[in-house]
Amino acid sequence: MTSVELPALPTPPKRPRKWTVLRWSLLLGGLTFLVIIVVSLFLLSPRFLKPRVEKELSTRLGLDVTLGTMSLAMRPHLRVSGTNMVFRVPSQPELPPFIAIDSFWVDVGPFSALRGHVGTVHLQGMKIAVPPGDKKDALRNGDGTGTGGGKIIVDLLETRDAVLTVLRRDPGREPLVFRIHEMDVRDVGFDRDMPFSVELTNPVPEGQVKSTGQIGPWQKADPTNLPVSGTYAFTLANLDTIKGIGGTLTSEGRYAGRLNEIAVEGRAQTPDFNLDLGGQPVPLIATFKAVVDGSDGSTRLDEVDATLFHTALKVNGLIDNLPGPGGHDIKLNVAVVSGRIEDLLALTMDAKKPLLTGDVTMKGPVALPPGKGSVRNRLAMAGLFGLKRGEFTDTAVQGKLQELSRRSQGKDVEEHTSRVLSDLSGQFKLAQGVMNIPDLQFVVPGAKVALHGTFNLASGDLDFGGTLRMQARMSQVVGGMKSVFIRPFDWMFKRPDAGTVVPITVRGTRESPKMGVEVGKILKRSAK
Repeated sequence: MTSVELPALPTPPKRPRKWTVLRWSLLLGGLTFLVIIVVSLFLLSPRFLKPRVEKELSTRLGLDVTLGTMSLAMRPHLRVSGTNMVFRVPSQPELPPFIAIDSFWVDVGPFSALRGHVGTVHLQGMKIAVPPGDKKDALRNGDGTGTGGGKIIVDLLETRDAVLTVLRRDPGREPLVFRIHEMDVRDVGFDRDMPFSVELTNPVPEGQVKSTGQIGPWQKADPTNLPVSGTYAFTLANLDTIKGIGGTLTSEGRYAGRLNEIAVEGRAQTPDFNLDLGGQPVPLIATFKAVVDGSDGSTRLDEVDATLFHTALKVNGLIDNLPGPGGHDIKLNVAVVSGRIEDLLALTMDAKKPLLTGDVTMKGPVALPPGKGSVRNRLAMAGLFGLKRGEFTDTAVQGKLQELSRRSQGKDVEEHTSRVLSDLSGQFKLAQGVMNIPDLQFVVPGAKVALHGTFNLASGDLDFGGTLRMQARMSQVVGGMKSVFIRPFDWMFKRPDAGTVVPITVRGTRESPKMGVEVGKILKRSAK
């Protein structure tokens, strides 16, 4: 049998092995990653990074920025660190640095340098010295909110145990110093508002403050005009750190404005408020609207609604923060629209029960200038006051008023006289612990007393003179058999619109006043 040869089949083309493609892919990826690492390390190298950071921050912030040293460590993480970072305001080289940082460090990834973004920057030994700047109007300049735009450069900026110093406009005055225990700023960028949280110690009154809010965007032309807004909680504030005032204050509220002038709205309560007037602690609650001057700590009280026990007060004015002992110059306008006299007396008298009760109104300026003396000697007040349905708590004093009212109406001893309620009104002026009252009107049923004189807050001494006008004639006032002998002399005491007018004195103490008749004036008046 003849064999037949078949034609040879074509040889298929050779294909690259899979491991070869993978090898080239890995090699290319590795080279790319290596290039990125090399470029990143170059960009993160202190030689390159230090001048770049200085230039970038100086340009963006409008400040002179310098760095002491920068270093790059590979273990345990890729870490950039530096020392002596200083930010100065170019137009104020004579002032301390606006921001000074002893050291900082940040862990970075291989792509951080390329995209200009890092996670958390840790700061140590940070000191902020806010320059005085020009006065701003916190209400006019807005509420402190930013646009929310701009590129985030740092996810979180954190510092512990920092110091915030607010420089005064007067270089001769001591600055305000705040101890910052913790501060975190998130989403840090140059042209955006940044959320922050802070815990610090307020110097005067000394207490702990916790606050969260927004700060920014950065004001390149004027750092002191930096917007800020947020909420705060002020706890365990020791009012004893303000000379002449005592108690423990708690306050919470919100604020908005600029770094150098901030509008604040809040509520404060002091369960043991007291003044250096010899009184006792009393509960005080207040809601307020104020503007704080950040350059010196002075506060303008625009609207204060306070409650002292059951007494409502409306207050506005200025608390000027000054250096030295008693370093506050306080000038207020105070109005007691509806209140109780016993609430106000509690601030000046340390007694188990008040001397006097009743509905009181008062209006006038109050000033407490700075100084070393006690509040009693420095306090100055003036204005008008009124007391309705006043009643002395001392039975002996109240008995004298009842007797005065009975005699003034010409009633017999046997006639019953109800408990007397009196009305007072007048002007007053307090200075150096002595209250001068040029015009005091004192009314009880059947009689009206007009007095002028002084009252010493410290000793309680009274020294008043004036007139007593009674409805009854003098013979009726005396009563009994004596009235027969007095009746021919009724004309000596008679005056228009009154049965009897007698010149009197009121002396003694606030607890034991003594009324006397000035006989010499009666005789002199009768001789005319």
